[in-house]
Amino acid sequence: MSDHYPFTLNPLPYKPNDLEPYIESETIILHHQVLQQRYVDNLNIALSRYPQYQDWSLKALVAYSDTFPPVLKNDIQKYAGGIFNHDIYFNSMKPGGSTPTTETLQQINQYFGSFENLKKGIKLSALSVFGSGYTWLICNGACQLQLINTANQDTPPLTIVSPLLNLDMWEHSYYLQYKTSKEQYVDNWMKVVDWNKTCDLLSCVNKRTNIQ
Repeated sequence: MSDHYPFTLNPLPYKPNDLEPYIESETIILHHQVLQQRYVDNLNIALSRYPQYQDWSLKALVAYSDTFPPVLKNDIQKYAGGIFNHDIYFNSMKPGGSTPTTETLQQINQYFGSFENLKKGIKLSALSVFGSGYTWLICNGACQLQLINTANQDTPPLTIVSPLLNLDMWEHSYYLQYKTSKEQYVDNWMKVVDWNKTCDLLSCVNKRTNIQ
């Protein structure tokens, strides 16, 4: 993706069928090539009317969306938020998944007690999402790992926290394959997670304070 308007669709970091059987290629293609492309197109349409924001990065647009005119603010939250959230979702996964490194596991144990506790916490958080939204693993303002949920295409407050990975709980992320079985979707998503998307506790603050 370009760093500013006009934005383009980021390629997937794997082939659409690489996450099978846990997430089928049909879902990935719909999710990325159709729905994510639609977010990109709609964001470009929205920004075409506001040249003063066309040199802003995607992250800056999302982080400071509350400062925009009301009509643009709504479009930024929906479309820029959708792109930002989905990019993290697609990059939170890898074929075959991964296991935490020793350093990652130490952080997980420090804040969740164990790797199993983290996975249980993610599942409980994801299944508690009402309607559409995401469950996130973030590095919070104290540079501690934490789980939070956001609704619709809202993003975590990027001037305060650093997102590490997320789980998309919109129906389009699972319905073709799992229908109403959110629990099975979450369990199988766990098998393709790249668990090493974790926070460098020293760079955590820098990521938030240098949003451009």
